[in-house]
Amino acid sequence: MAGRASCLTALHLLVRTPVQLDAAIEFRPATITLDYLDLYGLKPSLERVRAAGILPRVASPRVLKPGEKRIADFLVSCDCPILVRPAGLLCALREMAQRRLIGDFSLNAANALTAAELLDMGLAALTPAHDLNAEQVADLARAVGPEWIEAVAYQHLPVFHTEHCVFCRFLSKGTSYRDCGRPCEKHRVALRDPAGREHPVMADVGCRNTVFGAEAQQAAKHLDAWRAAGIAHFRLEFAHESAVEVAEVASAFADALAGRSTARELAARLPCLAPQGVTEGSLFVPEGYKALPVLQ
Repeated sequence: MAGRASCLTALHLLVRTPVQLDAAIEFRPATITLDYLDLYGLKPSLERVRAAGILPRVASPRVLKPGEKRIADFLVSCDCPILVRPAGLLCALREMAQRRLIGDFSLNAANALTAAELLDMGLAALTPAHDLNAEQVADLARAVGPEWIEAVAYQHLPVFHTEHCVFCRFLSKGTSYRDCGRPCEKHRVALRDPAGREHPVMADVGCRNTVFGAEAQQAAKHLDAWRAAGIAHFRLEFAHESAVEVAEVASAFADALAGRSTARELAARLPCLAPQGVTEGSLFVPEGYKALPVLQ
């Protein structure tokens, strides 16, 4: 099944493992973003995506520190669009040709003024800040132009990002990347909370860890409103999902966007597909909610 749900909408998949990549390539979305731990393992996967006739993209780390310019240089060398997370990287790459930069939620575009400033720095698209509920996402799209918005319709919300490496602490006798043996490349880790929910933990190239929410945050209830606001680009992000789960979640969204199922049917289907269920999360719009005038 083609990932382009219709001529008016496009699905973009973000994957974090080669197994997920297999499913994404078979699904054939508009783009595939690689958010890998090992940056230097990216290039063979990029070539696989290109060979399949799909546009590849790479995700930057969430934080870049002084002395890590080599990471930015490597991302540029991949010769494909970059999902930009830290503002410093956006500043470093703002002269990049052909506007092949996509701003992630962490750039904190929570209103039209901020969005306009970021877009003026050379972004080809922008992901609204996660502070916004679903109605505010639609308002932002109307204010800045929906063609600039790439909304995340399925993800495990990043709960926090830390220098402390859980993999090194619990799965190694080492103290740093020099002697830890890189257990993050061999093991899958989650933090179990008192309620028994398991929150995925993933490391990046800088040995920093991101903890993600156990349930997948999904926008099924709001897809129709987002499309009415003109939003046509939707991103699905996967954490610990298996290849089967990636394929099933992507197909469920493609069916809804193509009119083969309704938003209500999608909302009923997703809890059975996500590893630990789903939540509306920060997208929730309280009953009787009235937005303030859009800041412009």
